[in-house]
Amino acid sequence: MKKLLKYAAWGVGGIILLILLAMAYFAATFDPNDHKQQIIDSVKAEKDRTLIIDGDIKLTFWPKLGANLGKVSLSEHQSEQEFASINSAKVALAVLPLLKNSLVIDTIYIDGAKANIVKYKDGTTNYDDLLSNEEDAESTDVTLDVQGIHITNSAVNYVDETQDAKYSISEFNLTSGRIALAEPIDLDTNFAITANQPAVNAKVNIKGIFFNGAEGKHFKIKDLNSDIQGDLLNGKNMDINISGDIDAQPDNIIFLINGLKLVASGNFDGVQQSVDLDVPSINIENDKVKSNKVTVSIAQSKANDHLKLNMVLADMKGSPKAIESSGITGDLSMVQSKRTVTSKFSSPFSGNVEALIFDLPKLVGQLDIKDPSLPNGAMQGTFNLSAHTDLNKELANSQFNLVLADTKLNGDIAVANFKNTPNIKFNLNADKLDLNKLLGASNKSESKDSKPADMSALSSLLLDGKLKIGSIIYDKYVVSGLNLGLKADGKKVAVSGLNLKVNDSKVKGVLSVSQFAKPLYTFDLDIDQLNLNDYINEAQAETKTTGNEAIDLSALKALNANGTLRIGKLNYGKTKVSNVRIDLKADDGVATLSPFSASLYGGKMKGSLRLDARTTPNIAFKQTLSGVSVGPLLQDTINNDMLSGKGTIKVDVTTQGNTVNNFKKSLAGTSSLALADGALKGVDVAGSIREIKSKVNFLKTKESAADDSKKTDFSELTASFNIKDGVAHNNDLAMKAPILRLAKGDSKGNIDIGNEKISYLAKPTIVKSLKGQGGSDLDSLSGIPIPMKISGTFAEPKYGLDFSAVATGLAKAKVLEKIGGEKGAAVQELIGGDNKVEALKGLLSKKKKSADTPTDEAKTEETPAKKEESIKDQAKEGLKDLLKF
Repeated sequence: MKKLLKYAAWGVGGIILLILLAMAYFAATFDPNDHKQQIIDSVKAEKDRTLIIDGDIKLTFWPKLGANLGKVSLSEHQSEQEFASINSAKVALAVLPLLKNSLVIDTIYIDGAKANIVKYKDGTTNYDDLLSNEEDAESTDVTLDVQGIHITNSAVNYVDETQDAKYSISEFNLTSGRIALAEPIDLDTNFAITANQPAVNAKVNIKGIFFNGAEGKHFKIKDLNSDIQGDLLNGKNMDINISGDIDAQPDNIIFLINGLKLVASGNFDGVQQSVDLDVPSINIENDKVKSNKVTVSIAQSKANDHLKLNMVLADMKGSPKAIESSGITGDLSMVQSKRTVTSKFSSPFSGNVEALIFDLPKLVGQLDIKDPSLPNGAMQGTFNLSAHTDLNKELANSQFNLVLADTKLNGDIAVANFKNTPNIKFNLNADKLDLNKLLGASNKSESKDSKPADMSALSSLLLDGKLKIGSIIYDKYVVSGLNLGLKADGKKVAVSGLNLKVNDSKVKGVLSVSQFAKPLYTFDLDIDQLNLNDYINEAQAETKTTGNEAIDLSALKALNANGTLRIGKLNYGKTKVSNVRIDLKADDGVATLSPFSASLYGGKMKGSLRLDARTTPNIAFKQTLSGVSVGPLLQDTINNDMLSGKGTIKVDVTTQGNTVNNFKKSLAGTSSLALADGALKGVDVAGSIREIKSKVNFLKTKESAADDSKKTDFSELTASFNIKDGVAHNNDLAMKAPILRLAKGDSKGNIDIGNEKISYLAKPTIVKSLKGQGGSDLDSLSGIPIPMKISGTFAEPKYGLDFSAVATGLAKAKVLEKIGGEKGAAVQELIGGDNKVEALKGLLSKKKKSADTPTDEAKTEETPAKKEESIKDQAKEGLKDLLKF
């Protein structure tokens, strides 16, 4: 038997020796690089991918089986685009443990690994073809034991086309200790991560000992120390540090937390915020709960505004189904400009950790507010609420009551479905909100932000509630009877039952907001009466302007609206209109009001207004006023009483500019008017002509300022204007008056709107034997054009009659009736010549010189001034005698 065993041992030993000799010979003679092309061809044939092996493959067979690879890359399926690559990799495993079905691997070294993972819109991935078929895979129980992993300078990119999401990990480095099944793993890693959903751009450092039991039922972290810096969680320059120990077995309701600390800070929309959480210990085990006090501090600051909240959850005890604490206590301090707010609060606390149900049955507190702008410089208040939360069912509800000064606010709120789309239901009631007392004068401010408000948060929640407030007082405005419903479905927020009173105005209608990232306001509102004078700051209204102040239409860039507004009666300044109808469409800095209609001053207006604030402010105004009494309209709108009558006015103009003066000087377009039974105020043409009989000098144009007591009546007046560069030109003014007629083409001139000046010449003619304004006593002037000049400024217009031209017309008329013979030539000279003084002198000096006619010597002694004055006097007296005045 001994020999048999001896021979058997020698036989087995010989076989082992032969195997070892064969392996040594194979290792010495086999070169895997001779088979590189075969490997590459095999990958191409089986996977339709291109494998590139740049360096040499080095193999070892004893005492460890290992491989050392140089640069290797693998392409996408059926493409030359790179899928994954490594700069170098080294791995080795012990041979003898394989005989015991144990996989013992030395430290794995990987450098410069890169992978591009894509999930396509149809749910497939770009690595599906590399996965093994489970039906072909053999089931084996292998014990894994890796001495460590060392990864440097690696990266992974992941694209999820189904969510339009992109994630990238770069600069990835990892060092691990021993990795074995059911054993803790010592890890130290750092990397950079970027993503677009949610937006992340940060650097991460994680160090600790991690354990993950079978099927994820036991999770443990010891000596955790992690730090994240960058942009994430909608914050900028975030710095998050988490440390401590966590041991969790959720299925067995075991949670052991020791020394857990969270310190985080960051900037959120310009507000610096920080959180400091300290959990010394929480033990939930063996149907018992025990903890030390948990503290949390929250702070935020922006410029000179600061807020800090401190809370303490006292020691807890009990069982997972019923834990109790002496309560939560806390304090709050806030500084906003000159206002300070302090508060202290407390509440009992109870809960069921197993069912994840927690209660704050009575949270009560006081408020102390100090602000120089408040009545008496301060006010106090109290609040109390109860809260119940069921995390398993994702339900929470609360009832609250707040008393602050003479404001009493109460209601309830319920929230469901925390994880996905929160569903919020609420009721809010108040007898009065006096914002003058609550806010104070110094805290009333107007936002000038030209960016649309971002309401994106509304797309991820549902709202359904009611708001009922007896009265809201703000500044000099009082909103009463507010009772409405508010509902949001993730796509739109709708206000229903809108029926309230603002000062003396009753407002009814519907209002909704959609497209939350760039809010679209849709409305249909009715206002019975609106006095805009109540909403205009008196100091602003009285401020004198030069017209060069910048026009700010930037608010239009933030307005995206579509709706209809109806106003029964509207007052602005002295202007009064009714039955106003405005349809508004506004988007991307362009607002169109069409129709823009109303009833006013016995007539109606209808047209449109377009405002474009995208670059240089641009306005297009088109309006037709029909059957309107012009006099009261001009008086109430521009405080001007120069024209009266009833008829139609049409305006179609555009303009642009950054100031009012630019607007006026850039006006272009057309305008027209047709009036009946009115008057041109400030001048009495008939009265001015009557002055011819006595004191008016025929040889000069008399110019005088407008006189409010004078007017020229007309039965019809029409005119059209072409407007360019702020100047309105007219050449077709036509007017019918009791003693005057003005035909088209008998007048022309400009109205310089930009510089507020007038330069106009009209040539009306006298109508014979018409009643009204004493027309019969001017029959002798019938048919004679009477040039009338209008000049000056809008504020101080001047009217002038050219009486020398009147005299010429009179002379011509008399010549036709009475003059002939040898005086014909002289009369002709008077009519057509340039020197009318000499012509009149010649006409009146045909008689022989009288004895007292001065001699040549006497004439020589006369001064030129006296000579000219003498000639004029003779001409006047002679003309009066000739015309029988």
